[in-house]
This record gives sequence, C-alpha cells and structure tokens, in this order.
Amino acid sequence: MPSPANPGKKPNLRERVYLMLRERIQMGLVGTDDRLVDHDIARELHVSRMPVREALMQLKSEGVLEGTARGFILRRHSLQQINDIFEIRILLEPHAAALATANAGPAFLARMKRALDAAEQASARGDWEAFMRLNADYRAAWIDSVPNRAMADMISRFIDHVQTVRLMTMQDPTVRGIILDGMRGLYEAYLSGNADLVRERMTAHCRTAAACYYQCYQRLCGAQPPPPGN
Repeated sequence: MPSPANPGKKPNLRERVYLMLRERIQMGLVGTDDRLVDHDIARELHVSRMPVREALMQLKSEGVLEGTARGFILRRHSLQQINDIFEIRILLEPHAAALATANAGPAFLARMKRALDAAEQASARGDWEAFMRLNADYRAAWIDSVPNRAMADMISRFIDHVQTVRLMTMQDPTVRGIILDGMRGLYEAYLSGNADLVRERMTAHCRTAAACYYQCYQRLCGAQPPPPGN
C-alpha cells in the first residue's frame, strides 16, 4: 500500500500503523466505547510505541480521534459539526463520483457488485458490523477511482469524521435498507456510464445519509436537528 503522503513511495512503519488503524476505524472495528492505547497496540503489532503514538496523534490531528487520560477514542462531534460535514460531503461527493465514471471499467463494476451483493446478504442476516465493513468496501471502490486524488483523500477524511454516525445508524435494519437502495442506484448509474446520473444519485445518497442520522438523533435525544445545507 503506498504512502498517503507520497503515492509512489513504500510506507514506513508509522505510515503502515496509521493506515492499519484508519482501516480498522473505517471498517467499524473500533466502537464508540473502545479506547486505543499506544502500548496495547504496539504489543499487538510487535512494534515500538513511538510509531503507534505518532499514528494515533496523526488521526487526532485529522479530527478522527480525540485524546483522553486513558488513550484515544473516536471523536464526538457536536450536531452542528456533523451538519457542517454533511454539507461539505454533499458539495464534494457528487462531483467526485461523477469524475470516477471515466474509470468505471469491468474491474471497477465487479468490485462494486461484489461489495453490494455481500452487503445485501449481511443486512438480511442482521449482521450490521459486516454490513458496515462491506459498505466501506463499496465506498472505497468509487473513491479509489476518482482521478483527482487530492479530492478523493479529502472526501475520505470527512467520511472518517462521521464514523460515530455510522455506528449509530447502521444497527437499524430500516436504515440499512435505505442505504442499500442508494448503493444499488449508484451502481446502476455507473453501469449506465452516465456521469450526470451518477452525480444525481450520489447527491440523493448523501442527503439520505444525513436524513437517516438526523432521524436517529431526534429519536434518541428528542431534539430537532438542523437540515444539511441546500
């Protein structure tokens, strides 16, 4: 896997630890009650604490984690911060997804279809953790195909920021069904090769993701959240 800072360079130890931790977070393997402690991770990976500490600090500086007296946890965003992130995603993701249409060849489509089919099976059996990982695989398929890599990296980071949102919503089978509908629609748009349709479907998918979160928030907290930006 290439270094995130230099795609042509083999990652060093700190970068490998960073990529591994970030993948765990994206796949839902780190929950809201989990604590990431440098010496525990170092012992697990059979490495020194320093590269682990540096990787954790990088994730903290990127807004994915926050520090506590006993390690690092997923960052808890305020409702306004979540709203801001969704607004940015609605601005960026439809355009980026449309750009990826140029690279939507057979391998790209097969990768998306595998993830989509497996996600449908995971949801049907109520395995929301597997569903979450497969949703991340599906998302990575189109993000990896965006030709503007700076834009793709920015989108990935904003998606990382709302990990607690996914952990909150994807346990709900109704939400999983809504997400699957969006995934199918986007796959079909890529299959058609129509970039405008991809843009339209991704816009709807982003807005639906925001709406699902706000509904869960309202149900849990009894408060009316603000809508994402228009």
